[in-house]
Amino acid sequence: MIIAQFFYAKGHCTGCTVMGHADYAESSADIVCASVSSAVQTVANLMTEIYHLPILAEENQKTATIVIRLEKSDDSGNADRLFAGLEMQFQLLEKTYPKYIQLKHMEV
Repeated sequence: MIIAQFFYAKGHCTGCTVMGHADYAESSADIVCASVSSAVQTVANLMTEIYHLPILAEENQKTATIVIRLEKSDDSGNADRLFAGLEMQFQLLEKTYPKYIQLKHMEV
């Protein structure tokens, strides 16, 4: 199962950690993993390459973990909007594939 955890401070998303494998299908045919990976990579690229936000983005293939974390506050609100879009995508996946992805929220 994929666990996607979003971290909030004072009503603003400060980052997310996505870990695990969906195990929906074989590696080359796992549409849940592919959807999650694509969404995370798109948001990370938007944050770093388009909006130039102060984020840390890390991937660990051994532990199947991706982390996106704001390194300082974002007054533009773009980080909140991008994290909200990512969370919305994950909510749709969770609704369609509840056995394979779970969302969690944590106040920090």
